[in-house]
Amino acid sequence: MASKSCLEIAFIFGLVLVCTNAEGKVFNVLSYGAKADGVTDNSKTLGFNFVNNTVVRDIHSINSKNIHFKVFACEDMTFSHVNITAPRDSPNTDGIHISHSTNIHVLDSYIGTGDDCIAMIAGSNNINISGVTCGPGHGISIGSLGNLPNEVVKDIHVKNCTLIATQNGLRIKTWASSNVGNITNITFEDIIMEKVRNPIFIDQHYCPIHHCSKQPSSVQIKDVTFNNIRGSSSSQRAVILDCSALFSCEKINLIDINLAYHGRHGHAIAFCAHAKGKATGKELPPSCLKESLNSST
Repeated sequence: MASKSCLEIAFIFGLVLVCTNAEGKVFNVLSYGAKADGVTDNSKTLGFNFVNNTVVRDIHSINSKNIHFKVFACEDMTFSHVNITAPRDSPNTDGIHISHSTNIHVLDSYIGTGDDCIAMIAGSNNINISGVTCGPGHGISIGSLGNLPNEVVKDIHVKNCTLIATQNGLRIKTWASSNVGNITNITFEDIIMEKVRNPIFIDQHYCPIHHCSKQPSSVQIKDVTFNNIRGSSSSQRAVILDCSALFSCEKINLIDINLAYHGRHGHAIAFCAHAKGKATGKELPPSCLKESLNSST
């Protein structure tokens, strides 16, 4: 099926957007009245809704007022050589925000914002991220999930990426009290961390508001692999696997983890709660994973 269109096309200084479909058509926003003078800010969020078989490449998006690129209900879409920048203290300026979409690729791009570099929320399926440099920002995130019933994220592959001075590295987050949902078949591999605060972070007690329920998350996290994650942590807890007491994290695999901490508090450590799985190869920090439920702490 050919692409329906590139919706909500807006501009950001000097934007060149290429959207292709099966017939090889090209859409340039300049042809649709977009004007960039390097001074006037006439931007708004750039959204792709119900778009199929599309390539977005060679775009520089600067200082969006909110999420830079929203991807909703799309299939077979590739972002490549995209450069996204926003101040590190700018709220809700996610780089690429994906939901209810399948077979999305983000390749060879630089993303530095005040929020998630890439966020994959409910309905994200078969997402491949490779060659992305992230920072500043909140890292590469799955979630949050559990706000609505039966939210699912599955088949995510993140590889060959570098995160620099981000608040989080590779993060999975679900609401502290949530509806039933699933996060499954997730792989992070060959990732470099440079002074990242929380390099590996599963947070099933996510609550950015002040008054949060004490009920555990009902989102099941299963089959998650962190392979060859190396570099440095800016906090002593380099690995945090803070899972739900109701549905423990299952089949978490740590393979060749080498995350150094050079602060005044000692060596890097790992924290686990209700996390089941195993560690093999290099273990820095030493793994806290357990294979049985009653061993979770």
